[in-house]
Amino acid sequence: SFAMYSRDKTITLSGTVKEFAWTSPHVMIQVLSDRGKSGGVLWSIEGSSPTVLARGGWTSTLLRPGDKISLGLHPRKDGAAGGLLADEQQMLVNGQPAKGVLWLFQPGEETCDR
Repeated sequence: SFAMYSRDKTITLSGTVKEFAWTSPHVMIQVLSDRGKSGGVLWSIEGSSPTVLARGGWTSTLLRPGDKISLGLHPRKDGAAGGLLADEQQMLVNGQPAKGVLWLFQPGEETCDR
């Protein structure tokens, strides 16, 4: 259940990937961020299942420890350093859009009229 997350709020988190777990039932991303007064806060980000993310172009090797990442998330209701991945398509990895993940159509690409 995603009930522990504030789905009506979205924040942007930037930091360094510590771990990327491509596991069922949900993918987990551990991000070391400088958010907070003490610095070096470890955030646990929960994503969809590997099957759902794979349909969007994600792979088990998309993220590696040490990658710089920026992503949107719905924060935890209890204020703990964690959240639910808010938009799997708007993530930056090492300053670039994640390859193969972002768009069904590239920005500016014409779509077919149906």
